[in-house]
Amino acid sequence: MTNRITDIEDLLPPKPQAPQPRDCCGSGCCPCVHDIYEEDLRKWKKQCKRIREGGLEEVPVEGALHPDKWKEFEIVKIKEIYSNCLCYTFKLPEGKNLGLSIGQHLIVKQIKNGRAVIRQYTPISDISEKGSFDVLIKIYPNGKITQLIKDWKVGDNIPWRGPFGNFSYKTNCYKRILMLAAGTGIAPMYQIIKAIVDNDQDETFIKLLYSSKSISNILLREELLTLCQFWNFKMTHYLSAEDDLRMKKYNETIMSRKLTKEDVKSELLQAPVDSTLVLVCGTRSFDKDMVNAAKDAQVPDKNIFKF
Repeated sequence: MTNRITDIEDLLPPKPQAPQPRDCCGSGCCPCVHDIYEEDLRKWKKQCKRIREGGLEEVPVEGALHPDKWKEFEIVKIKEIYSNCLCYTFKLPEGKNLGLSIGQHLIVKQIKNGRAVIRQYTPISDISEKGSFDVLIKIYPNGKITQLIKDWKVGDNIPWRGPFGNFSYKTNCYKRILMLAAGTGIAPMYQIIKAIVDNDQDETFIKLLYSSKSISNILLREELLTLCQFWNFKMTHYLSAEDDLRMKKYNETIMSRKLTKEDVKSELLQAPVDSTLVLVCGTRSFDKDMVNAAKDAQVPDKNIFKF
């Protein structure tokens, strides 16, 4: 009996190594290296239990990503969208997609001064696309990881991991979705919009309120305009800086001012809030204001999701 236990214990995978206090950069990364460790620890315990109970086979991972391991993917294309905002295209194994569900994201890792710095990104390519995936990244002057990302070049192999994210969506679960986004926060929204409008069985109405600095800073502008051809998607742009509205295109609604809490509440009051899902993604201050606006309009907490 003792030998059997010893043999089983020998089959157990090594316990994840806890990060050192210095490994956390202290900037509120989401997820943090400690969050990743806790997730690794949870999965390790689950795997150990499965092995002890006689199950040795791992559940196969269908997509190219792996939730427990960092996997490197080669950069095959870099396209500048506008100054300091770039789209990176990564190569996937032949016949493979990322294996993401709608609204999920992946995380990237870079090393700075001996510390692992991680950030989450939502691909803007179709989650079912095979052979490659696209990620939109804005380079910030003081960004801990983007100052490393700016040195990426075609041919580099970059470590990614996933899928992550606890967003769950069911077809026709809500009558409408109000999306509140700022800057690169459009990435998860775009992914969800495409998935819904491409589904002929989904009759959910979507309204996007998108905050940008100027018309030239509107990300995925042409792609969003194309989606406006669908009956169940509408959008309004809000520009925080003055701009020449003669650049406005057909079927675009543009407001030359910041998106306010009053705008959100006014939009929400146009239909029952109990059947409305509110999705928020932007800067911390933007997220806080938008969530508070939704709550002020009596949207139930369970109907508010912040990426």
